[in-house]
Amino acid sequence: MFDKYVFLSYHIHMEHSVCLSIMFEILREPQTAKNLAEEFEISTRTVYRYIDYLCGAGVPIVSVQGRYGGFKIIESYRLREFFLTRNEKNYLLSLLSKQQDTDAKTISLKLKALATL
Repeated sequence: MFDKYVFLSYHIHMEHSVCLSIMFEILREPQTAKNLAEEFEISTRTVYRYIDYLCGAGVPIVSVQGRYGGFKIIESYRLREFFLTRNEKNYLLSLLSKQQDTDAKTISLKLKALATL
């Protein structure tokens, strides 16, 4: 029984983590479902489901067709301070602090600035 609970908890946690990571990727630059699926090692169907979750949460994601198309977030969109709870912000900051790339550092700085609003 305990093992099932741990697995379910881990699965739900990973699902939210990937969903938020997709949002940050799309904030950084437009992405195709195929690219997101490859990057996060999930199916394109799962990418579409996460995009639906994000849209349902109020993130204005649009789909652009064509050769250079993909998902993007409307340029005027800004994350509101209450989009993430304090614990969620701290958790994301702790995850990002373990990454060494410049994108992680940039996102970390933005989250810290968001925390001061």
